[in-house]
Amino acid sequence: MTEQNTHGTASVAQHEPVRVKIADIAIRDDWQVRNKIDDATVNTYKNIYKNGGTGSGNLPPVKVAQVDGTLRLVDGWHRLRALELLGESTVEAIIFTATMRQAQYAAATANMAHGLPLKPSEVRRVFNVYVTTRQHILPTGRIKSYRAMEEDLNHRVSYRTINNWMKKDHPKVALKMAEQYGDEDKARFHDGGPPALDFISPLSAAIASLDQALAEARPMSPEERGHLIAHAKGIVAGIEGAGPWTVSEANSDF
Repeated sequence: MTEQNTHGTASVAQHEPVRVKIADIAIRDDWQVRNKIDDATVNTYKNIYKNGGTGSGNLPPVKVAQVDGTLRLVDGWHRLRALELLGESTVEAIIFTATMRQAQYAAATANMAHGLPLKPSEVRRVFNVYVTTRQHILPTGRIKSYRAMEEDLNHRVSYRTINNWMKKDHPKVALKMAEQYGDEDKARFHDGGPPALDFISPLSAAIASLDQALAEARPMSPEERGHLIAHAKGIVAGIEGAGPWTVSEANSDF
């Protein structure tokens, strides 16, 4: 197994695991549908990794989507956290190419088939990602029935519940479906219209991460803060080298 050059711009279609730098993986907290990271699971994974537990039926590689040249974590939050706590700098990963919407939906559904069972509120979060990334829209532009949505969500929630969630979380879609087909019951099996897309830009996510780093820096010791500053300078240099950039008045807002 070789280390992947994660700074290249070439398209990657990867089915075999490669080793990548953890620092090169962009982690979007808003893509994590779980309410929080489970500390017990992280500790279990730490012990497995300390005993060499990778592959061979132990801990599988994390899954990463390459989106416009950036690696984005879609499956493996607990595993990556365990490795970071162990001081590891690389991780085994399976890389596949995807659009931003495809990657976000892959992250939302990663725990539907494995891992800790999702709580109802977490399944609802998956449903909302399902809608906002437009997985519910057929190639023809029509919207799937609620029963079809239930199948897409691995029957983890009934079509009746999906109907209720749609009315509460995406009322314009639910209303259009009910109006178009005469009543809510018929709407469960027929089509409506697409909701507005809920999108968080890479810039907004990156700025939020920097703001979080500042908040974490305040209670640090001088030595810890010095380490963080040195690391941050390296990050800034990396950002400057990532591609063309300009300075504008808008930058002063951040």
